[in-house]
Amino acid sequence: MRMITKAIVPMAGLGTRLYPVSVVLPKGLMPFVLPDGTLTTGLQLIVGSLLAAGVSQIAIVVSPENRAMYEAFLEGGGLAYATARAHRPAMQQIYDSLQQLRCHLTFIEQSPLSGLGHAVWCARAFADGAPVLVLLGDHLLLPLNSPAPLTPILQLYQQYQSPVYGVHRVPLEKVAMYGILKGKPTAQPRVYRMDHLCEKPTPEHAQQHLRTDGLPPDQFFAHSGIYAFPPTLWQILEQIAHEPRSGGEWTLTVAQQRLLQQGDAYLYESEHPVLDFGTPAEYRRAFCTIASYSHA
Repeated sequence: MRMITKAIVPMAGLGTRLYPVSVVLPKGLMPFVLPDGTLTTGLQLIVGSLLAAGVSQIAIVVSPENRAMYEAFLEGGGLAYATARAHRPAMQQIYDSLQQLRCHLTFIEQSPLSGLGHAVWCARAFADGAPVLVLLGDHLLLPLNSPAPLTPILQLYQQYQSPVYGVHRVPLEKVAMYGILKGKPTAQPRVYRMDHLCEKPTPEHAQQHLRTDGLPPDQFFAHSGIYAFPPTLWQILEQIAHEPRSGGEWTLTVAQQRLLQQGDAYLYESEHPVLDFGTPAEYRRAFCTIASYSHA
């Protein structure tokens, strides 16, 4: 039985919903202030969650234009800031933490920017046929730097050796904004056997085809940006890569549907919140939540 030790974090998107800031600041480098007043970034928080869960080989998928920005950030200013660091222990500590972070990261370029499925496909050499965890690059996991959000999903994958997707509940009026998944309850709390999924369905379609037993009639399961994939993902993406596509972009939805045709897949409803920061309103909410966050 194979454990997941590798993760892929797609961060190559243009971040058009955060325009014009995204022109000069990649989404993964959007700043956050921790409760102790320390500055951090989305990249650091996401990688911190992965490392806390024992996933230590991490591919960050970026655009060719933004790769230099990420690498310069992790270099911590190099010699230009050396004198300042020598006189400020707090700066040196931050610099050291960035260097430790760099040891776990591999940057992979996505060009052209052809969707989430393509971003994952770009990391195929990094994965080398292994099972992988995929985390969306604009989702933060709470508690911060804790194994709690990811460990149940990793354990479920280890148990079933099948796809496992993190989900959260959304009301009917918001289903058209998400990938919606239908499942059946299992004997395990918060675990559902997946039946069906649909990318951004209409409310009418969701009501007719995507209701999960045990949920209130006006609530549905949406993707939380956490995917645990078996090695068969790579065979399926290989097939999709050579198929004609209208519009050029490809999502992960087709791959998920084909994986479901081959065998079981599971949903896990986490008790911990996931913070999306992909729009100004969501970023504001995530920023305020992180700044005032307490484990208590």
